[in-house]
Amino acid sequence: MMLTWRMLILFIHVTAVIVALGGSLFSTFALAPILADELAAADRLRVSRRVVRRLGTIVLSALGVLVLTGLGNVMFMGVITLLLAIKLVLVAAVIVLAVYQYGTIGTRIWRVSAAGPDPSLPALQQRFRKVGLAVGALVLLVVYLSLGLTRTSGGIILAGVR
Repeated sequence: MMLTWRMLILFIHVTAVIVALGGSLFSTFALAPILADELAAADRLRVSRRVVRRLGTIVLSALGVLVLTGLGNVMFMGVITLLLAIKLVLVAAVIVLAVYQYGTIGTRIWRVSAAGPDPSLPALQQRFRKVGLAVGALVLLVVYLSLGLTRTSGGIILAGVR
């Protein structure tokens, strides 16, 4: 089987999904509980600050790659179906929430935590986790819809792309 541009773009697209979703799920379900159990407040705060900064860059970069490769995938499909339109709306919601999570809440956590433990941090961290869970759930829904796009013609055609 020969490698085509469409296959390459799809491979990069799926890899970006794995990076974005994996990073979010790892920080929520693995890293945060371990940090809470194993580190003193000052150390946990120092590590959390670095993780939020680095992981935010990785997740937001992966989302950028998803948008670019997603546009490439739409061009290869040639049409926008109802299922694809729903997926695109959900992707837009994911991007808005991820930017809010890392750009707004993450930045607040970064600033508030610069001086050390602060009473407002637990609420910010809880909001960060809740938004992360919402992003993860939406990404899983997008992945599920993507399976429908690959297994069917996608349903009602809303617009041609050419």
